[in-house]
Amino acid sequence: MTLLVLALLVALAAGLLPPRREMRWVAATRGGARVGASTPDEASDVADAAAALGLLAAVLRGGGGPVESLEAVASVDPGPAGRELAVVAAAHRWGVPAELAWQHVGPGWSAAAAAWHAAHAAGAAPAALLEEAARRMLDVESRRVEAAVQRAGVLLVLPLGLCFLPGFVATTVAPVVLLLLGEGAR
Repeated sequence: MTLLVLALLVALAAGLLPPRREMRWVAATRGGARVGASTPDEASDVADAAAALGLLAAVLRGGGGPVESLEAVASVDPGPAGRELAVVAAAHRWGVPAELAWQHVGPGWSAAAAAWHAAHAAGAAPAALLEEAARRMLDVESRRVEAAVQRAGVLLVLPLGLCFLPGFVATTVAPVVLLLLGEGAR
């Protein structure tokens, strides 16, 4: 009986857990050499990307040109975010249009790509839009983490409830039912 309950709990938990999301990493090749984003293990996380965007906005506000600013931030950030910004800067140097340059990095940079493209298309300075994109990236990530924590809470309570339910029934409901059945027979 215990093995059956355990198997039911495992099957229930396996059915309730969300499938693992696979992240797509866009990479472009030029002459067989990889130019695109780093692998998922080497990709920048949202906090690093947002910090790099804040730094990029500061360099742009300081008077740096768009490509020069990308290269400057890439040179001082040794992590994955710096490498991905170096890829975007290199794409700009190769003459890739602004809307396509950001496709060579991971999908986590989509807010930055939209801000960069909007500023480039409007002929405006991208600093304010990049700061807003960094804030949006952090907001989206915090909502995603909060939802995951809430989902984990539900997934933890269900098996615990199923474990304690038989004990509750055996210690409280069954004696009352037996007592009522015994009084009804008299």
